[in-house]
Amino acid sequence: MAGSGPSREISACARSGGFLDARGRRQTLMCVHRYADAGKACASRSDCEGKCIADPGEGGLPAVGTPAAGWCQADDRLFGCYAEVENGKVRSSICVD
Repeated sequence: MAGSGPSREISACARSGGFLDARGRRQTLMCVHRYADAGKACASRSDCEGKCIADPGEGGLPAVGTPAAGWCQADDRLFGCYAEVENGKVRSSICVD
């Protein structure tokens, strides 16, 4: 079918301000949009366009309920293991493949 397929997806992604990138364990090609506040220090999700993510530090993910410094996620396609920060404490942690 003319006008469909990967080139159409690339164009639609670019028009929406995104870029194509391979993400996740399966390295699936997807449209990714960066957040303007990526990497900014945060204490809660309300401080960010996306999620407020705890710094994993040397020992891995911090335990739920512990105080944690956070940073705003980089883009709208978050993969891997991470812990969310709310009100300066770890609210939850998850691994996304």
